[in-house]
Parts: sequence; C-alpha cells; structure tokens
Amino acid sequence: MTFPVHRSDEATAQARGAAFGRAMAPQVQHTAAVYRRMFAERHANVPPELPPHPEIDAIAQGADVDPHLLRAINARTEILNGADECSVQGAGGLLAQNWDWHPDLSASTVVWIVEHRDGWFATLTEAGILAKIGLNQAGLGVCLNILRTTADGGTDGTPIHLLLRQLLEQTTTVDEAIQLLTNAKVTASSAVTVATPGDVAHVELNPGGANVIRGAVGAHTNHFLEPPKAGTDVMATESPTTHQRLESVRQQPLLDALRDHDGYPKGVCRHVDEDDPWVEQTVTVASVVMNLEAKRLHVAAGPPCSHEHHEVTLPRTSSDRLASTAAR
Repeated sequence: MTFPVHRSDEATAQARGAAFGRAMAPQVQHTAAVYRRMFAERHANVPPELPPHPEIDAIAQGADVDPHLLRAINARTEILNGADECSVQGAGGLLAQNWDWHPDLSASTVVWIVEHRDGWFATLTEAGILAKIGLNQAGLGVCLNILRTTADGGTDGTPIHLLLRQLLEQTTTVDEAIQLLTNAKVTASSAVTVATPGDVAHVELNPGGANVIRGAVGAHTNHFLEPPKAGTDVMATESPTTHQRLESVRQQPLLDALRDHDGYPKGVCRHVDEDDPWVEQTVTVASVVMNLEAKRLHVAAGPPCSHEHHEVTLPRTSSDRLASTAAR
C-alpha cells in the first residue's frame, strides 16, 4: 500500500486549495469526520470563530466540508493540547521520522507536492492540513514532534501546521528556518527539526520562547532537550516511552531505529494497543526518510517493520538537471 500523491501547480493559493479539495474530497471528508469525533470525545475547546484562511477555506469548499472545522483541524495541535507521538532522527545527510497518530487517519494521509513561483515542496500530511513532514527544492527537510507544558493553551498564536507550511514554502536554510520559527507566536509547544545536507537544528517552541539546539544532535522525541521557557515539561514525566525512544534513535542505525520495538506496542515503531480507548489509540501511520543532498523522499504507509519505504517522484530543478548531466 502507498499513500495517494497529489501534485499542484496552480498560480494562486485559492486555486490550489480548490483543486486539492476536489481531487482529494474523500480523504478531506474522512479527515473532517475523524477529527469531529476526536474533538467531541476529548471535549476539546474548539473556538466558535477562527480567522479565515484562503487556501484552507478553498480546500473546504472544493471538498464540501465545513471551513470552520477545517481551520480547527489545522490547529489540532493547539486544540487537542499535545499527544505522545513521533520519533525523529537525522544523520549523514538523512532526516527521518516515524509519524505516530490515530490509526483511522491512515485513510486521510496523502503526499502533497506543490510547485510554486520560487520552487517546490513536498509534504506528507493529512488531507486538509496544510503541511507536516516535508522537503523542499533547497534540500531543506522538516520534521515535527509534539511537546506539552503547563503553559500551553489557546489558539491566538500561529498554528504549528501553518508554520510548517511557511518553512517549506519560504525558507531554504536552517538559519532562515530558525528565524521564522523564533519570531512566531505559539500557544502550543512543539519541537521542529530543520536540516539541510550540512546543518541541523531542533527548535523547541513554547509560549515563553524557543530553545534552539544546534550541532550534532539529530534526534528528538516528545520531551524537551532543554528546559522550556515557560511552564513545566508534561511529557517528560507522562509519556511512557519518550526517553526510551530517544535513546533508541540516538544509538541505532537509521532504519534499525525506525523499526525498533523496545517498549512495544509504544516503541519507535508503534502499534495499536487494543486496551486503549478509541480516542487514545496511536500507531505509526507513516515512516519517512529524506535524503537531503539528493532531494529524495521515501515513505512507508504504516509501521516500517512491515511496510517498505517507497520513493516518491519529486520535481527536478534546473540545478538538479545540470548536476545529473555533469555526473554522466
């Protein structure tokens, strides 16, 4: 099994969103249905109004779903206030992540490739959410770990998934990405790993400010590597495996780490715990490996212990074509 791939080259965000919504209507509608149930079962505080967003609203119109609900889904990290999910590893020009989330959202997951005026980006995301894990034409890779502190709350900042889209669409270096992230106002804590072939940084976002961790780090799970600027780190004590998973991704070769079952069923390679209620269930929905130098994206549509990574065909820039010709 592989995830659907949608390619966009429309001139405007509205046109791009409308075309995506029409083409991916079943997936967007499924996203809406799962989150509607999740918000209800978690008694989530969904604001009655959220600011309009041209591309999100166009996706909603194209897919025939409620635009307010889709705006809320793009702010799901802020509204649901964190979850124990995801392990990230980067080494030797590779950046990888197991994305752990609700198993029902496998049917919503897509790879969205956007060609725009300044280049292109590809993101693995839930249909209707603007971005998640991704790679762009500059070889900039982006991964996300959810964090949670006692200072988190509210939706009056920039939702993390909108920040991820801005990173992929607007930045080409780790320094540019750090500047964008540290200047943003956020209300939910997250760790964004940004990397190019020769550089990597973890930016631990928090309502009190950001930690920027540079150098040969390359691994993150669901707790802060440095103390948060505001509040206390909830996941450091409440997550059953975040410390264990961090050691697994630090100590093992990349593919071995992604397939690691230490702490089963909630290891790096996560499987559904049948004892969990529906709303708390998690699984490795997708595993992503990015070659930043070669600008290659490989995706496994499920736990990587039993699903192969398949390469997604990405656009080629003029510099890529020249390099390919020179190598012949």
